[in-house]
Amino acid sequence: MVESDKRVGEFRWRDAIKRVTAMQELRSKASFSQDFATIKLGDGSQPVILLGFGDQHIGSYGANYKLFEEITDEIISTPNLYVALMGDYLEMAIKLRGVLEVTSQALTPEMQEAFLESWLEDVKDKVAFATWDNHAVIRQESQAGTSNVKNMLSRRFVYHNGIGHSDLIVGKQTYRCAASHKFSGGSMFNRMHSQGRYVRQMASDRELVLMGDIHQWGFSQTEDGGIERCYITGGTLHLNSGYAKRFFSLHTAPHYPCVVLHPDKHEMVPFKSVKQAVRYVGQ
Repeated sequence: MVESDKRVGEFRWRDAIKRVTAMQELRSKASFSQDFATIKLGDGSQPVILLGFGDQHIGSYGANYKLFEEITDEIISTPNLYVALMGDYLEMAIKLRGVLEVTSQALTPEMQEAFLESWLEDVKDKVAFATWDNHAVIRQESQAGTSNVKNMLSRRFVYHNGIGHSDLIVGKQTYRCAASHKFSGGSMFNRMHSQGRYVRQMASDRELVLMGDIHQWGFSQTEDGGIERCYITGGTLHLNSGYAKRFFSLHTAPHYPCVVLHPDKHEMVPFKSVKQAVRYVGQ
């Protein structure tokens, strides 16, 4: 026979729930991300312009840096213009799918983060909110379980780590906005299909829906369910992407549609460019 003081463990599920619940509360308290937000734009005396700006792919040899600088100057110098940062700000080719993808970066991942942090300091007073993306946030999370880009954005601005619902207050009006780097579904015939699909299936109260990701700009204005809807999809600055030229198209346009939101009447007016919107509001 063998006699010993062999330890016998026990696991009680009710004890586990107490501790997991405490960790959930701690994690929620430490988070800077949010699904819902209320954001006031402007002082209420003038219409505001909301620009969806994403898919810059900074760090890639294929990005148009001159145009990026021009758009940034336009953002900073245009009164009553605010920006929704729509994701894929950096190239961040860290998935190691091939040598060519990694060596197509003009800036290292560390330098790309430094670039973004410096740029955010210049435009921080113009940012309405920011969203997640797949090139930096998801790739960094898949490698390390966290994302420096997500942390950088979420500590500065209203940040949606998934689909975000923001109520935008302009003067006496509240515009119910939904935004995400990407919505599920898609159509080869309608670049605004996924926004409309989301509104019909999941968020019938949303009237302004912004998206990026597909690198093909477009906007539409329609009535659905008795509510006027405005859908906006941004273009890209990644104009010389070898991946896109092989699998998507040779035609990629760097246009970023925007929408004018009125403070004294509930009216959304989309435009192809900020210049067109500025002419409309008479600035």
